[in-house]
Amino acid sequence: MEREDQVSIIIDDGGEILDAGSETDSSSSSSSSVPKPDCFDAFTRNGMMRIGEESKEHRVIKNQFLTGMNQLAEDTSVVTIHKNICSTMYMKARFKAFKSCVDAVRERRGDRNVKHGWYGASKQEILHIISFGFSRCNGQSHGVGVYLSTSKFILETFPSTTEDENGLRHMMFCYVEMGKMELIRAGSKQIYPSSEEFDSGVDNLEEPSRLVVWSAYMNSFILPLYIVSFKAPSFSIGSLRGQINEVRTGGEKLSIAVLLPMLVKVFGPAKGDMISKSLDDHRKCKINRDQMIQSLKRIIGNDRMLISVIKASRGNLAVRAPNREGGSGGNN
Repeated sequence: MEREDQVSIIIDDGGEILDAGSETDSSSSSSSSVPKPDCFDAFTRNGMMRIGEESKEHRVIKNQFLTGMNQLAEDTSVVTIHKNICSTMYMKARFKAFKSCVDAVRERRGDRNVKHGWYGASKQEILHIISFGFSRCNGQSHGVGVYLSTSKFILETFPSTTEDENGLRHMMFCYVEMGKMELIRAGSKQIYPSSEEFDSGVDNLEEPSRLVVWSAYMNSFILPLYIVSFKAPSFSIGSLRGQINEVRTGGEKLSIAVLLPMLVKVFGPAKGDMISKSLDDHRKCKINRDQMIQSLKRIIGNDRMLISVIKASRGNLAVRAPNREGGSGGNN
């Protein structure tokens, strides 16, 4: 596991949870890209505070977010970041519940196991979560629970975000007490730990991309800390270019986080929403892998290009945009 940067407002380097009201830089530096303040009034009325762009914690969260966005980072701009200051009665109770959970895990397992988790959703759902807590399971591909993406795989939760009335998308950065994790196989219908030995689930024990918190624990094991509000053109990577630069992945398995931006780069934003929906349906187990591939073929209309993109995600190949005649754009 790579080391995760710790933001000391909640848990310090020694593993101790600090007071929720720890001092921080909340200056509101002006920026032409920031919408008028009342755009975020719903956040501030529910215990969140905008943090200054020059503060250390803003830089840490922003850098972690953009790093996890991988290929989409270049054309993603962070507009503002709000911090949970536990100013509402509910947030204070939530903080105490999480602290109690961490203490209980430390006592039972010998140490805490707090991970960074990212949760993408609509603005309305995020408002509901910070106001009342989690109320639904958002995933079922590896058991039925609340899914959060790890910092290296933030892009996998991106399809769950939607643009709000101001063209912004939102993600929550959370601390997640995972306790002892167990491997959950793809297709599992598990809804709680398989035994008292475990507390939570992951899709891969060595390098998880999904943290699975069971519904019984979703409002005690997960503590929302920040809301990142950002702009990312609807699956468009800047202006479309005639030629797409070489894409290198370094991994062998087909990953949604890698495949999505590559497909959008090659086929453009018009088909991006349809491609994203198909991948998201597969992630949520609404369709199986074969159905997803068939859906992508129908959307793309070019088997050879689809195969080329998939091979590129596995083999460090160059992918070129199709020309107007439907060719691959490469030399024969």
